[in-house]
Amino acid sequence: MERVDFARSPMIALIAGAIGLIGGALAGLGGGFYESWLLAFLFWVSLSLGALVMLLVGHMAGGSWSALIQRPLEAGVSLLPIMALLFLPVLFGMNALFIWTDAAYVAEHKLVAAKTAWLNTPFFVARAALYFGLWLLAAWLYLRGSARQDREPAASGRIGYRLKSSAGLWVVLYVLTMTFAGRDWAMSLTPEWWSGIYSVILMSSQAVMAVAFIILVMVVLAGRSARIDDLLTAKRLQDLGNFLMAFLMFWAYVSFSQLIIIWSGNITELAPWYVDRLAPGWLGVGGFLLAFGFLAPFVILFSRWVKRKRAALATVAAWAIFVQLVNLIYFVVPAFERPGFPITLSDLLIWVGVGGVWLFFYLRRLGAHPILPAHDPRLKGAEHHA
Repeated sequence: MERVDFARSPMIALIAGAIGLIGGALAGLGGGFYESWLLAFLFWVSLSLGALVMLLVGHMAGGSWSALIQRPLEAGVSLLPIMALLFLPVLFGMNALFIWTDAAYVAEHKLVAAKTAWLNTPFFVARAALYFGLWLLAAWLYLRGSARQDREPAASGRIGYRLKSSAGLWVVLYVLTMTFAGRDWAMSLTPEWWSGIYSVILMSSQAVMAVAFIILVMVVLAGRSARIDDLLTAKRLQDLGNFLMAFLMFWAYVSFSQLIIIWSGNITELAPWYVDRLAPGWLGVGGFLLAFGFLAPFVILFSRWVKRKRAALATVAAWAIFVQLVNLIYFVVPAFERPGFPITLSDLLIWVGVGGVWLFFYLRRLGAHPILPAHDPRLKGAEHHA
């Protein structure tokens, strides 16, 4: 069973992570540390959650493409315990992040006061524990099932069927938990505002990020593994490119739908969220997301040639991840009401720091296990296409 050696890459990622975290902590001493941490956490946890939902979808679909990318997805899913630990600074910094923790503010805002049954610290912490508990349970079950398939070739088909039959339920649980997690961790930064589409946008963003990241990983693996190089055919690349295009379309659709519904409704409590983001400075970011975050990649991905060429598709995938980072900044940072330039040195350093830690554990996990599932029946389809 072939493994891929990433040499010094994990250690480089860890060193970069340590430098970023130390530098970010020092840069954030004057204020803003917890804001930077929340922004970084929301980005990197999205990669793990996106990997989880794509792993579940792959088991549901049962296609050979899903077996080919299973190990990179599992590596991302395996980081959910790390992300649970990295959520602790968000809990410690709740008073600095969420204005609804201030009793004086709540007393002055009747709409927020009406939400205190939901927006209170003990219930917030309990809900976060529930979200992570369910995600960790799903990760444990599917990683354990994958390991059993490697160890028990005779039972591989039966194990695969069990994983497939339960995947639909776990997708539903992911949607439910992420719906509330998105409201708790991001939407409640502006507690008077509410949108039923907000968490859907975050989930579609997670799917975009996961598929784009897997495309990058598979292209890298193809350069290090002869077997992956054989299996990653133009047809397989095109399948991944079609996934990326579909999720980009859905992300743009739900993002535009939220804008149209809220803006046309013209409700006092809802419209200010977009008033802030259509003000000078942020208006250019919104235009960038429309023109270069959706329209340009969408038109490019219409090309069959782009989706069948590794370098071209990898370039679009890297750009898609960058766009989702900009979109997260556009959603979250205006709630902090920062004066001057909205992105701080602390934001950049802590993003690099958390990312370095994430990549360290990701590469360690990916390199420690066979790069392809040993006895997965779906893999026969991939070999046939190759």
